[in-house]
Amino acid sequence: MDIIQQITDELKRIVAKLLLGKKFPEYEDMVIEYNNEESILLISLTRLIIEGKINEAENILFDAVKNSNYKNISGVVIDFYSMLLDKSDDELSSLNFSKEEIYEGIEDIKKLL
Repeated sequence: MDIIQQITDELKRIVAKLLLGKKFPEYEDMVIEYNNEESILLISLTRLIIEGKINEAENILFDAVKNSNYKNISGVVIDFYSMLLDKSDDELSSLNFSKEEIYEGIEDIKKLL
């Protein structure tokens, strides 16, 4: 496994622990296979992050959590916030976002799940 994959996996573990708490060991053993809708959602969120539209992406994610029956929405949330945590403070700041907002978002979504 290369270093980038190790870092990505560690970020996902951190977000999963924050999001799932005691259920975290269950996540570690899961292999998530997204259905088409979940894949499209994750691709859309990724595109918005790349475009620097983090707030818009987060709003879409919150709507998806509130208004859908996605089977693997926790996985989408974990992937989304892992992508954000991978960004430096300077990158986030240039996009009018911060690590604090990431952690707040995780806590807010945790209440909805």
